[in-house]
Amino acid sequence: MSERPTKRVAVLAPMRPELKAVVRAGSLTRTENDAVFSHSGSAGEWTVLAGVIGMGPAVARLATERILASGPFDHVMVVGIAGGLDPALPVGSLMVPSQVRLHPDGPLYFTHPLPPRTAEGGLMTTDGLFSDKAVWRPILESGFGAVDMEASGVAEACEHAGVAWSVYRGISDRPDENLVDQAVFALSKPDGSADVVALAKFVARDPRRAKMLAHLNRCMQTAANAAAAAAFDDLRRS
Repeated sequence: MSERPTKRVAVLAPMRPELKAVVRAGSLTRTENDAVFSHSGSAGEWTVLAGVIGMGPAVARLATERILASGPFDHVMVVGIAGGLDPALPVGSLMVPSQVRLHPDGPLYFTHPLPPRTAEGGLMTTDGLFSDKAVWRPILESGFGAVDMEASGVAEACEHAGVAWSVYRGISDRPDENLVDQAVFALSKPDGSADVVALAKFVARDPRRAKMLAHLNRCMQTAANAAAAAAFDDLRRS
């Protein structure tokens, strides 16, 4: 007879498409009457609670504070996609960073990955989209190979609460591919789901955009799946 899970982990997805990848990877089920987490399950010795925290460092910090208040938790994971800057991080690759910082010069936070995972590289959290080379090139040169919009907010809340945390990001796009600009970024709602009206108008103005968006969606799904799979592999073997 298998033992019941003895540890609790909160798996946080900034956007709903990322949560879908988490649910699939962990075979999670929908919760009932839970105002904080939408899905739950188990992985190895861990009880898993998962939900969406929204986009942006401030939103992520507040959401994480509310989540930790509903604890206790032994670990927090941020799972989702990131924009790659380092040439060694092509689309679809996995990044489990060892350090996180809020752009441009916020506090430096060090991750606490579950053993035997070895974290590597730096992830810069931004409060918006950077497509200008004059902006993202200095980020890369300062040792940060990818960018996201939530990790530093989660890190701040976890460090304040004394809870270990880690980050799993799949690379979904790169600035040198010019797939994501402000117009494309605006096609998503705050939870990451598609703004159907804005999407229809965007494609109507140039039908060729549909092919580009389909390609970007595939890249995002591949990236989210890679991050979620790695996170649950680590939970099961830790």
